[in-house]
Amino acid sequence: MIFKKDNFFFGFFLGLFLPLILFFLAGFFKEESRFLLDDSTLYFISCIINLPIFRILIINFNKEKTGRGVLFSTFLLLFFYLYKYM
Repeated sequence: MIFKKDNFFFGFFLGLFLPLILFFLAGFFKEESRFLLDDSTLYFISCIINLPIFRILIINFNKEKTGRGVLFSTFLLLFFYLYKYM
């Protein structure tokens, strides 16, 4: 099973996939309600969600390569954030 393997690419795709889902879900709920956050704040929050995932993978599950993939994708997302919004 893929969850039992310690794989960099699995962590990379996990680190890209979860923030994108969170960003689109928050954007959907923002349009449906009076949610007062702008897009840059939603994007930043969706990037920060990777940090607890990284900590859980490294400390609790000893998945160092998967954690490195999550951390690498977090850095890529945050560099994109800096490029787009700063």
